[in-house]
Amino acid sequence: MIVVMKKFHLIILVVFYFMNNPLNAEPILGILKTVHNNNMFEFSINSNRFRCKNYGIIMIDEVNNLENTCKKRLIDFKIEHPQYSYFSQMHLKRYQQYHLNIIDGKCILYSQGRKSLSELLLENGLAIRDSKEKNSLLEYKFKRAQFRAKKEKKGIYSDSVLRSCINVLQ
Repeated sequence: MIVVMKKFHLIILVVFYFMNNPLNAEPILGILKTVHNNNMFEFSINSNRFRCKNYGIIMIDEVNNLENTCKKRLIDFKIEHPQYSYFSQMHLKRYQQYHLNIIDGKCILYSQGRKSLSELLLENGLAIRDSKEKNSLLEYKFKRAQFRAKKEKKGIYSDSVLRSCINVLQ
């Protein structure tokens, strides 16, 4: 009887975990209305509009504690590579439906199958991981995407000054 009760409690805990884990929840379908920048989007769900930021990443220009040489190099880098500022606009299509998971008011926007836009931005060296966000599955995916960008020297990792600035932050 006690063994049966323990198994029952274990089953209840597992079911409760999967029901309350946002990554296992059914994704929401939202229609993309506007891409403000690489990190801010506007969606419509049932004629209700809302803004959303990417979950788990920090865009390099959103980092406040960069030293002056890093800030200057970042401005020069943006001028040299204007296509990076429009990555999300080129990748996403307005008025198309996208799967979203919302965690803590931020979105995981699935833009390439099971790959999120956050992963794509990390993979292309256009963002860094937010170490405050703790979700083991996403954290692993984000670390792997950022490692690929470093290895292939994409985006901000292609510039030695910016790479050293990023290494100081993490």
